[in-house]
Amino acid sequence: MKLAIDQNNLIVIENKNIPQNKEYCYNVSWYEFCDFDKWIIVYHKKQFKIINLKDLWDKMWIIMLWEQDNALINRNLDIPSMENALRLFEWFDETTWEKYNFLYKFATSKIDGLNSKLKLLWSNITFEKTNKWITTLVDDKNEENIWAIDFLFWLTLIYGDINIKNHDLKSIKIQIPLFWTNRDKAELLDIIVSDISAQNIFLKTSTQETNDWIIYQITSSDFELLKVFASFYEPIEKWLEISKYTDTLKIKEELIEFLNTDKEIPNEWKSEVLNNLESWIIKILVK
Repeated sequence: MKLAIDQNNLIVIENKNIPQNKEYCYNVSWYEFCDFDKWIIVYHKKQFKIINLKDLWDKMWIIMLWEQDNALINRNLDIPSMENALRLFEWFDETTWEKYNFLYKFATSKIDGLNSKLKLLWSNITFEKTNKWITTLVDDKNEENIWAIDFLFWLTLIYGDINIKNHDLKSIKIQIPLFWTNRDKAELLDIIVSDISAQNIFLKTSTQETNDWIIYQITSSDFELLKVFASFYEPIEKWLEISKYTDTLKIKEELIEFLNTDKEIPNEWKSEVLNNLESWIIKILVK
């Protein structure tokens, strides 16, 4: 037997004596994976345990880990990507035939606050109330070079709810209204979500249809995304804590202690897994 990190980024114990005649599939925290039975390490009732994959049950936590991408968080907000999010909805004036961008179902009372945030984030775009919605003039845009997280950040500020309790950033939820002539924007949003998910950031999407429009919803409590959003938002307001991150670090310390002390953990490859665990990032997913 040996300790390993498998193809699903889970910490497992490889045991050749376990029958490999059935594949098991799970959805944990919106992440789907399938594999044959094996021993895996889970966190359940405030302690780590070794169980068979086939016995993974509700409220058990699994640990995923991979090498951290420092480029994800150690950078500034990409203003062009952010501004492309402001240009999500585009129309034209039937009288002048000039194109303009607008915000759909955005409260007039929020315009000044929106423009203040744009100024603090070094954008030259401003919105105003006209007889054609809340608008701004169309500027050049390049959707081929969008930084997906930066794009999503501004969609969150316009159409989202940033869940902060006692200076603790806990989650985000975005509800984007797409009316019938702009339903094709759902394809762009699908691409944005896919690009972010490819960076091992967990998002959940759903849609709700009405007769006139659909609501495209994105939610996430992934601490990596929250950390990036917090750093982007610092010119406006500083958050003091992301408890999801600090809680994960505590679980990581407990996991290292468990791997070092539990007698059922095999020695083969243990040092390699521990070395990776020390420097890699971990995510906790809940069954």
